[in-house]
Amino acid sequence: MKNFPSFRNRPVRIGVIGLGQIALKAHLPGYAKAAGCQLTAVHSLREAHAKEVATQYLIPHIYKDYQKLLESEDVDAVSICTPNFTHVPIALKALREGKHVLLEKPMAMDRAGALDLIKAAKKAKRILMVHHNMRFDPAVRTAEKLLRKKAIGEVLAFRGHLTHRGPQAWSPKADWFFDKSRSGGGALMDLGPHVFDTLAFLLGEPLTMAGAVATSGKTGAIQHGSLATKNEIHCSCLLRTKSGSVGSATVGWADTSYHNRYYFYGSKGTLSINLVKGDPITMELRSQEGRMNPDLDKDSFSPTLYEHFIDCIQHGKTPWVSGEEGLKSVELIEAGYRLIRRPAVTVI
Repeated sequence: MKNFPSFRNRPVRIGVIGLGQIALKAHLPGYAKAAGCQLTAVHSLREAHAKEVATQYLIPHIYKDYQKLLESEDVDAVSICTPNFTHVPIALKALREGKHVLLEKPMAMDRAGALDLIKAAKKAKRILMVHHNMRFDPAVRTAEKLLRKKAIGEVLAFRGHLTHRGPQAWSPKADWFFDKSRSGGGALMDLGPHVFDTLAFLLGEPLTMAGAVATSGKTGAIQHGSLATKNEIHCSCLLRTKSGSVGSATVGWADTSYHNRYYFYGSKGTLSINLVKGDPITMELRSQEGRMNPDLDKDSFSPTLYEHFIDCIQHGKTPWVSGEEGLKSVELIEAGYRLIRRPAVTVI
């Protein structure tokens, strides 16, 4: 095991593995704006593409072999932005090489893989953080404070809804989403981690899976351009908490636009969060007429996900979305697929 380095007099040197859309639209610009770090290496199987990105961000080192990047002494931490089936082997290699890891969701395609990563991070004494970015949205963080203050009383029920036009609307060349051997599943594997983690964060307690149904055996392409797939395109789950509240999570690729909303029904009123367009937070109380739109808490805008990752590395802090937190979403996804595979019961 390598010694835990000090970053008092130098920045944390970051390598980004995989240069798909999530790296281009989130990780790279996120690090570029964050203090205390320096982008020093990128990996891509497409060398010309890597050179373009490296030029844009003034990154000195380019790798076609991610293992060479992980063995480099010029890298302290990595973002892993590759297809799902590669998350565990790349992250394990990174941790064994003494690198801190920010891992795209889902952290693994199954519970066993997630547990392997948690064990490896503890052994290496390195930070393992999962890229559940919605926890860092100012509206989500403000709403979490309102719910903790019992602004709508005790939460009795809840629901989360995340649907869009499918992976090809986000990343046209990422056909691996439609191959179960590489993705691990469809909409539930892709979008479930976002909704499950966000709901658990907002509720302040873990979720358990009570039921799940999904479209299955879809072999025809959706008209907006998705590749043909046998993975589930739409999934609805029933959830509950230990404290007794019940709810649902709906995820899907068959929408015609992007919807990302969360609803909470309390003993004193309701609260909804809109992470697309419109008012970020809306509240209605039974004790008064009309709707309220609380201002976003000024502290909710900082730190960003990338600033938090760097801060955890510099000061040895536990990330808000640690490997243990990421495991919870993986376990819910596995439970969902077990329920989906159960034979349907017909009631006449």
